[in-house]
Amino acid sequence: MSGFFGFLRNLPPYDENETTLYRLAQRHKLLIAPFAEQIAGARVLDLAAHDGRWSYALAAAGAAEVVGVEVRPELIARFDAFPETPFKGRVRLVENDLFAEMEARIAAAERFDVIAVYGIFYHIMDHFRLLSLARRLGARLIIIDSEFITLDNAMIQVLKEAVDNPLNAVTEVGGQTHTVVGVPSLRATEFMAEALGLDLVWLDHAMILGRDRRGMRDYFREGRKVRHVCALTVR
Repeated sequence: MSGFFGFLRNLPPYDENETTLYRLAQRHKLLIAPFAEQIAGARVLDLAAHDGRWSYALAAAGAAEVVGVEVRPELIARFDAFPETPFKGRVRLVENDLFAEMEARIAAAERFDVIAVYGIFYHIMDHFRLLSLARRLGARLIIIDSEFITLDNAMIQVLKEAVDNPLNAVTEVGGQTHTVVGVPSLRATEFMAEALGLDLVWLDHAMILGRDRRGMRDYFREGRKVRHVCALTVR
């Protein structure tokens, strides 16, 4: 069962891995379904939108407009193959660095109701900057899906990351094969939210997904790092 994302089954690269589709369906239960009321009618900014799969899902959930920001043009090009639906036209993918795009839209006095930070928060170094910009864009809801350090310290673990993987970060320095990213701790993320006047709630994955955890092992991992979803709202 691949749920909403079943339409990807015959599209590359998804046609090579059924588990990927199942994982997307499970993540949909965490990233879209719990926030359906806030997404409906909202103007949404989808950061690091990849091929627009989540922008497409957000539009399907009733968003009035979805702007997806992605720096890799070859990923944006995949969106053309997505099915033509009544909601596809509400999605616009923009090729740009996410920070540059957010700053440009702030300068243009634009506002967004919801900002989706799906899978990019642990591929950057400027976490507080991202949240600060999201706050300035007027977001009532910021949804983060990320890896987090579970140690009881407000910290960011710095790691090296290869840039040739389309799921990883990019580098602004030409010819570099690796860049540096930071994985924030749960406590550090809570500190950032508090400083910006945001209430933070961690989702209960077990309650939402039940016993069906296929393809979602990282969300239930024990140890010093785990994948988690949280919602930040204006107080």
